[in-house]
Amino acid sequence: MLELNNQYNQIRAKVQIEVLKQFFDDTLVQNADKIPFYIIPKNRIPNRCCIYKERAMIRYRIMAMLGINIEVDDEEMKSLSEYVKEALIQQAPPFPILTTISTACSACPPERYLISDACRGCFARPCLANCPKDCISFINGKAHIDESRCIRCGKCEGVCPFHAVVHIPVPCEQACPVDALKKNAEGYVEIDHKKCISCGRCAVSCPFGAIVERSGLIPVVKMLKAKAHMTAMIAPAIEGQFPGTLSQIKSALLATGFSSVVEVSQGAETTCVHEAEELLSRKENKLGYMTTSCCPAYMEIVDKHLPFLSQKRSSALSPMGYTAQWCKEQNSETKTIFIGPCLAKKVEAAKMESIDGVMTFVELASLFLAKGIDVREMEGSDLGDTTLFEDCREFALSSGVASSVLRRLENPQDVAVLSIDGIDKRMYRTMKIWEKRAPEADLIEVMCCEGGCISGPGTVVKPSVAKRLRGGNNASSPVKAMREPIARR
Repeated sequence: MLELNNQYNQIRAKVQIEVLKQFFDDTLVQNADKIPFYIIPKNRIPNRCCIYKERAMIRYRIMAMLGINIEVDDEEMKSLSEYVKEALIQQAPPFPILTTISTACSACPPERYLISDACRGCFARPCLANCPKDCISFINGKAHIDESRCIRCGKCEGVCPFHAVVHIPVPCEQACPVDALKKNAEGYVEIDHKKCISCGRCAVSCPFGAIVERSGLIPVVKMLKAKAHMTAMIAPAIEGQFPGTLSQIKSALLATGFSSVVEVSQGAETTCVHEAEELLSRKENKLGYMTTSCCPAYMEIVDKHLPFLSQKRSSALSPMGYTAQWCKEQNSETKTIFIGPCLAKKVEAAKMESIDGVMTFVELASLFLAKGIDVREMEGSDLGDTTLFEDCREFALSSGVASSVLRRLENPQDVAVLSIDGIDKRMYRTMKIWEKRAPEADLIEVMCCEGGCISGPGTVVKPSVAKRLRGGNNASSPVKAMREPIARR
């Protein structure tokens, strides 16, 4: 994954902030085509071939923010103002979630391994001894790889004592756990949406910003501007994303125009109760292991790639689902907006009538900046009684879901837990094996993002920074959770 602090993210933030400012000032339609010139002035030293291509990339990023499917709906003669007019009347959420900008794609060469000048031609030659295809030879005392025979297993890289073997990946392809990315005839990236699980790993791995999210932000800010009754449902991972307390974040959301703010941890408590009861039932009836159901990217993997797991995943709704139901029960007219770190939540939300919109933390940060709201300067709001679900804020961290479920069992020590901390290609292959050889576990917690939701593609800060800002409240291990059951009301 790319380092979060990079030029692409900085440009994306500028685009979002400028578009939102123009929207709230009622000038977006007339000024949309000028925004690329604001962001890329003529005296700027371009990073690409020229400022004209830089401005074209800004145009595409605005289109993605408007929810446009660039692969299908890119009309070069169509102005941004026309796209804005269409976006302002669009009702349906944008699907598929991800789209590609072929002009931005660098058409990266295939993945390969190379021998650098650091090779010393050592006597041990572990690279030669461990290569399964005998594709390494030594010429003039230096190792060489026959790429026609190389299967890119990486064993030579792992055993070289001088780190002389260099792995040159294709970042987006390497990041995708289900091989949903491919090159077209021109060498540019394309997404196989039948395989794609909307995890967003490719989007945050591409150094050229060629894979982008189709935002659903415009419908949300339209509701804000119309002063509709809106409920912000904030994911547990929001704590630590902004330089302020959870109560200050709530105040900041109210200041943007939301009518009320509800923690999704509240719905997580309901998820925990259901999963605990279901787990006990499965154990009593000897039905084998159960997986958690809160990660939408994992749910997409099951639906699209590993259907045998459909009988193994919990039937409980995700915390977002239960929270939205509760919000609608309190006020059937409210518009429920989930705010979290995940792109795949947009896929899940589209299947639920109780959810009216999804925003990422990145989009929320842009909204705060566009409205001139500094979370640190806000006076904290009352969070209410959070006693019952306070531990469920750990859902944001790997092993936090399992820990919270175990706390709601009378005998958690009888439950064997397996925590899947991130799904990459290797983990995906391991999960395939479960069809023939079941894992030795009763409860399997599955997180598509390594480290948990605080590492999601829609986050603002590094996971290490988020943990520190959360006050060091790392998720309890399952062992610790066994010793700390939650008293039920």
